[in-house]
Amino acid sequence: MRTGRGTKGVRHYDWAVLEVTSDDTPEGHDDGHSVLLIRWHRYTGTLSFYRCWTPGPVALSRLIAAAVTRWWIEEDHQLAKQAAGLDAGQVIRWKSWHRWTAICLLAYTYLAIAAAVQRQHDPGPEAAGLIPVTAPELLRLLRGTVIAPPRRDRAHRLHWSWWRRRHQHRARQAHQRWNAYAETAA
Repeated sequence: MRTGRGTKGVRHYDWAVLEVTSDDTPEGHDDGHSVLLIRWHRYTGTLSFYRCWTPGPVALSRLIAAAVTRWWIEEDHQLAKQAAGLDAGQVIRWKSWHRWTAICLLAYTYLAIAAAVQRQHDPGPEAAGLIPVTAPELLRLLRGTVIAPPRRDRAHRLHWSWWRRRHQHRARQAHQRWNAYAETAA
């Protein structure tokens, strides 16, 4: 069964479904239908497994559609981590995590919409031997336009080396003071 187009063309998979008994259903709940959906790649032989639960019987085509949608969600999540820094937040509080996530997803949404608009206005990129504009490519273009390239002269490199080493020295002193305090308090 074809499950859409990927970067390397149409994806062909063979699918199988096995009904499984769910022994972890909480007391008083309907058992529903538990199935194991198996995807086999025709060329590489790679197997993927999906455990699915539905309240009633569902056609194989709907289970496959859900699995394919899950793949697209995972792809978008990976792109959001790479392009918008979703995985770069170093937060320790719930509210700050929510803020960081919202800002990153907003930035990624902007990139995805801008890339989609660009694809609509692009006069047939395949005729020119190009793939359509992607969010990461758009980000590279924006960075090159908005952010000036870094300076590479010797004085600048020495200044940054001095600044980093001073910052690391201050951080080391702060850690040593904290460790000394923690030892006396214990």
